[in-house]
Amino acid sequence: MVTPLNIIFAGTPEFAAQHLAALINSEHNVVAVY
Repeated sequence: MVTPLNIIFAGTPEFAAQHLAALINSEHNVVAVY
């Protein structure tokens, strides 16, 4: 079992959208998006 991470995510829209979606659907906590 993986300990969930608190993630602050930053990225450009075209590149980041797929990666952000994967993080949101994972067990990790996305706490901020820039």
